[in-house]
Amino acid sequence: MININKSAKKFMKNIVEKQANLSANSTTCVALYQPKAPAALKKFSKVDNDK
Repeated sequence: MININKSAKKFMKNIVEKQANLSANSTTCVALYQPKAPAALKKFSKVDNDK
C-alpha cells in the first residue's frame, strides 16, 4: 500500500510538472473585451462612495 502511494505521488508530480512546463512556455491568442461599466453602477461601489 505504501509503495502504491509513493508511486502514485511520483506519477502525479510528474504530470503536474510537465503540464506546468507546457503552460508556462506557451502563448495564447485569446483577446478579451471588457466594456466600460455604466455610470449608474458607481452608486453601488463602496470604494468610490467613501471619498
